[in-house]
Amino acid sequence: MRTLLFLLILAATPTQPSTPAEWFQLGVTRHDAGDYAGALQALDKAAELQYPAPIQLPMRLARTHARLGHAEEAFTNLELAVSRGYGQVEQLNAQNDFLPLRNDARWIALLANARKNQHPCQTVPEYRQFDFWLGEWNVEQNGTQNGTRIARSSVQLILDECVIFENYEAQGYSGKSLNMWDASESRWEQHYTDTGGASTTFIGKLEDGKMVMLSESVRNGAKVITRMTYSKEGPDRVRQFLETSLDGGKTWAPAYDGMYVRRR
Repeated sequence: MRTLLFLLILAATPTQPSTPAEWFQLGVTRHDAGDYAGALQALDKAAELQYPAPIQLPMRLARTHARLGHAEEAFTNLELAVSRGYGQVEQLNAQNDFLPLRNDARWIALLANARKNQHPCQTVPEYRQFDFWLGEWNVEQNGTQNGTRIARSSVQLILDECVIFENYEAQGYSGKSLNMWDASESRWEQHYTDTGGASTTFIGKLEDGKMVMLSESVRNGAKVITRMTYSKEGPDRVRQFLETSLDGGKTWAPAYDGMYVRRR
């Protein structure tokens, strides 16, 4: 009888966590139950065992320290999470655990940095390098005496100002392009497709105020490099100039020369 009772007690006793994930989950459970001191003990153990949650763990530690009145430790962990990319400003403002921190001057600065993570394209200068192309345009054949219009183009910022989208319309033809700064590769990309079924990817960067992009293709067995240059020719004019090379970029031949003229 005693043996049975001992086994029942043993079965009901919670086992000691053995992995970083189990320690972290124990910390979450204790925190949600209002046992903040116990939660901190478990979360510290998860951190000691290097629980692989570079944002989630410091956020949980920050919440627990804030509940315990440890403002310094709470801000240290919050700043760590933000430095690693945390950007959920709405969640920060909605989290009651952080109520004791909101009168601290550091809270405003923290929110500002988190907002930069939430909207990186609005604060990183590289995303704005191609903004000179934005607008509603008539496209003319450059160099013609009377400025004959060959197309209309609408160039807009979309997707939280991360992407420049062109909608190009000519008689019997249309094309669209997505243009974006690739922060991981430190370069600009344009992905263009049209009603003829063509699809081209250009890669480049801003050079002396001009956006210069290259693409490569094979035509009749020969490698062709296309260089596309956008240059601001005044407050209301942008030139798009395409050249091709069949000798690896040693010599270039003009292929297209268009002038975007802002519509009034």
